[in-house]
Amino acid sequence: MALNEGNIDWVVAAVALLAGIVIGVLIRHFSGSQRATSQKLKQRLAETELELKGLRENVNTHFTDVTTLARNLARQSEALQSRLDADASALASDPALKRRPKVDATEESEEDTTSLHIPRDYADGNGTLDESYGLRQKQESHGTDPQPPRY
Repeated sequence: MALNEGNIDWVVAAVALLAGIVIGVLIRHFSGSQRATSQKLKQRLAETELELKGLRENVNTHFTDVTTLARNLARQSEALQSRLDADASALASDPALKRRPKVDATEESEEDTTSLHIPRDYADGNGTLDESYGLRQKQESHGTDPQPPRY
């Protein structure tokens, strides 16, 4: 069978058509999987954003509730303190107890001012950062064993 030039053109055209179909199918297959992967990632991102939004709302609700509880606790503490002061002044027979709330208030104000000092990296007097800290004074009484020199 001899192929003439007209038949060769048809064979080349058929092979090119088949190759084009195969290449088109492969491109469609791979681009479709990328779209599916992209779609899955977008869905996961949307779910994660929704979950994050819910968590933020829960945190805001939690802090609001805790703030309310702390304020209620402070009010109850103040009410309890005022009731104790009133009961102590009305029922206590010891005059020192009647004056005690005023003394406590002055002590608290003094503690507040002393607790606000800036931290220091040195000690007053003979503190732990003093060079002579931990060294014993020479005793002039009994003869003690001589200590080796310090370097």
